Parts: sequence; C-alpha cells; structure tokens
Amino acid sequence: MNFDTEEEEARRMMSPLAEEPPADARVDVAATMVVGTRRRRTRMVAGGATFAAVLAVTAGVGFASLPGTGGGPGSPFAAAPSAVVPPNGSSVPRGAGCVTADFAARTVVPLAVDRSGRWVVGMNGKYQAPTLFDNGARVGELPMDGTVENAVLIPTQINSSGTFTAWSYGSSEASKAWVFTGTTPKRLAGDDAQALAISESGDLAGGKVGEKPVVWNVAKPEPTSLRLPASYRSGEVVAIGDDGKLVLGTIGTGETTDITTVGSSGTGAIWPSADAAPELLPLPAGAEWVRPTAMRGDWVVGLVSDGSAFRYNIADKKIERLPSQILWPAAVASDGAVAGTTVQLPAVFARGTGAVLLDGGEVRPLRPDDATDSLYELAGLTDDHEVIGYVMPPAPANGPLPSSEAASSEASGAGSSHAFVATCD
Repeated sequence: MNFDTEEEEARRMMSPLAEEPPADARVDVAATMVVGTRRRRTRMVAGGATFAAVLAVTAGVGFASLPGTGGGPGSPFAAAPSAVVPPNGSSVPRGAGCVTADFAARTVVPLAVDRSGRWVVGMNGKYQAPTLFDNGARVGELPMDGTVENAVLIPTQINSSGTFTAWSYGSSEASKAWVFTGTTPKRLAGDDAQALAISESGDLAGGKVGEKPVVWNVAKPEPTSLRLPASYRSGEVVAIGDDGKLVLGTIGTGETTDITTVGSSGTGAIWPSADAAPELLPLPAGAEWVRPTAMRGDWVVGLVSDGSAFRYNIADKKIERLPSQILWPAAVASDGAVAGTTVQLPAVFARGTGAVLLDGGEVRPLRPDDATDSLYELAGLTDDHEVIGYVMPPAPANGPLPSSEAASSEASGAGSSHAFVATCD
C-alpha cells in the first residue's frame, strides 16, 4: 500500500484504535500509543493527534517490525513484561540500580541525545518548535519552516558538536530534510527527503519517500542514493558511522522495509561506503531476519525475528543474543553497553516497560524503586553510561492514565510523566 504522506500513514495506523477501545481500561489512547524505532516514533509525531502519545508516554512499539499477532515469541501482543521470555534468550545477574534525577526541562520529551550527553533536542507538542539544550541549559527553540502551513519539525539524531538532523512537513507539502548547527538550519538538497542520521564528521544519511536510502556528504550538496541488491526494492537508514562512510539500515524486497508486510521480506544490512553494495548482517541461529535499532562505534543492536534482541560487533563480525531482560535495545555505547526496555509491545497491551542497562556482566535497572509498571522511552545512552529518556508512572488503580495536557503541565507534580537522566557508574 502506498501512502501519500507520512501524516496520512500515521493516521491510517491509528484508525483501528479510533473504532475500538484498548483492552486495558486504564489507557487513554491519546496518551499512550507510541512507536519504538526512530522512524516509527517520528511518524507518530507526524500523525496529527498521535503526537500526544509521544508526549505522554513514548514507550517502545513496532507494529510491523515483528511477526505474529498472538502471544507467542516475536508477537507484539504479549500480555506483560513478566510473560515475555524469548527463545534461546540468556539471563544475566541483576545488578545494582542506577541513580535517576529529573532532566533540566522536566516536561520535554527528549528525542535526540549525543554520545556525551551534553546536547539534547526535545519537543513539547506537535506544532511547537523543538528545543535544543546544552548541558541542561536551554539554548533556544528551533526555527520552524515559516513558508509552510501547519509546519512540523522532527529532530532525529545529534552528534557531539551539537549538529543534528531533522525533517519537516506541512499541509500539502512534501517532506524536507534539514541539518541544524545549534539553532541555525540548513535545508538539504532533495525533494520528499528525510534526514535521519548524522556522523561525528558531519556526514548525513536518510531517505526519500518511497524508502530509498541516501547519504549527504559534507563535500557534496546533492544526495547520493545507496545501492540495493537486485531483489530488494526498499531501504531504511538507522545510523551512519563516525567517519561518515559506513551506513547501517534495513532493506526489504517489497515497497516497504516493514518485513512482515505481505509480499515483503528483508533484514538488516551495512553499506561499507556510499558506492558499495550492502552486506547483510549475520543471523543468530534459527533467526529469519534481524532489524537494527542503533549503532555506535563497532557495535550494532536490534531485534531478532523470534522476539529476542541482538548485539553485533562489526570488527569481529560476531553476533549474539542479548540477555532476555532486554527485548527492545534502544541505544548502545562505544564499549557495547546497551540501554533498553523489557518489552517491545504496544503500551495499550502491556502493564509497563521496565528500563535497564546491560553493563558488562550485569543488567541494571534504571529505576530500582520502580514497580515495573511505568512506561519508558529511552532517547539516548552516553559513553559514560548515562541514560536520558522519558517515563510515565503507572495510573492509580482502575484510573485512566494522565492526559497529554496533564503530562505537559509544569504543575503536574513529582508523580507525573517527565524526562529523566539515569547515571549508571
């Protein structure tokens, strides 16, 4: 199925929920439906009222990223974190918890964090300008596209120089790709384009509508299309290497990289350079595909077709399943530490998304005092093992979850949804 715009696709994704209430009576759909991969999350920002979901919860989902609709391995509809045990998953000791504190701007939803934790870009609402922070201090709001009606600007990734990628769209307008140096924007060449990733060297990667992956080299203003194997028709960028050469993504045989789409198959891949053919990521034993979610240095993490998660070292060419406590790997550090959540489910079907850090031989809870009934979205992991994200505490017994309006209110109190920083020394 082809979609005219990202907004239209997001609206269609949400249409079943408009007709039928979720199974959990606590859940306010406008405050809970969110997406877990960066592309899914930004598409929900693009989807009209659905941004309220990102604002209020931002817990990991991924409808078309996983097979099945039942409660078995790989299903996006398993009932609760305690019930999700992927096959062949390994368990490691539960270590001491991390120390958490509020992020400087408590009600901002962080969307992009650099590897040092110095730079953070976040949003408060769909039509509101995103805000850039430097060491917790507010630098300023990002200028919106004043030539477009109902402009929406979506930050995606930021490097340690404070330069970051974004894309925008508006009423009856094609999407536009941007790179920001601080709060100064520069539009990238290409129509219907989205900038999704940035290297430490300033090179950029993203795609065009129709899921055609491209890169922008700092020395070349025009985008360069990445090659696809003969049997593949689509590709989606996840990250670009520090030196701006290697590109990580997913490729598919159909019109979309949503692997479970009828008539489509695919898996994770690495382009060694912009002019090279992609190399498929190796598969864990028994897996049909892998779908990467993050990369830093030589480390790649992502999802496995059986519902588990993986970590892959590019230099060693070795892949392993992550401990069973991590089902949604959101970020990876340069030393291979992984931040993630204990479920990869739609929030309306899960009681919570416990957040953890795999550090050496231990899985450490980000909030050891949490009863695992809170909903988390992790925006970034620094190389010093700080995790920045957003949490929505559990609702009172038999009560609704807070609305997006309550979540965005500074007066909503200590128990409200908020941005946080977890320090895991």
